[in-house]
Amino acid sequence: MKKFTQKYIYDEYMDPEVIELCDAMNSLPGIYTRESCCGHGKTPYHIWFKVDKNINEGLFFLVRCVDRRYWKYGWKWRIEMSVGDEDSDGELPIHYLLTTKAIKGKNAYIQAKDLIKNMEYHLNHENFIKGYNIHLEKFNL
Repeated sequence: MKKFTQKYIYDEYMDPEVIELCDAMNSLPGIYTRESCCGHGKTPYHIWFKVDKNINEGLFFLVRCVDRRYWKYGWKWRIEMSVGDEDSDGELPIHYLLTTKAIKGKNAYIQAKDLIKNMEYHLNHENFIKGYNIHLEKFNL
């Protein structure tokens, strides 16, 4: 069974409750988390990330896994997109945010772990992988 096992290094300010989900997201091709926060249980989950403009396979995979049709908590989470004003390394200043709508604390932690479980389910879903021509060799597993 394919799983997210890659561990990334974050600074000492990182909320420990979001590390596992950030690790899974950073393992997707073209996805780079930039900032995250869950207020140590006092605020909803927020994970800001960038997407490589030439690699959208990771974004498609994440959106599919968060979609309410394919994940039981999908109606409680969302991916938002916004635009900044300054250019960054020649990239268009598009920013993404994975967030809970109002879920926080223990419930958010449980749902985040379940999202990782759903992502791993999709890694191993042969019809999904073949049907959308997902290249698992691009994932950091």
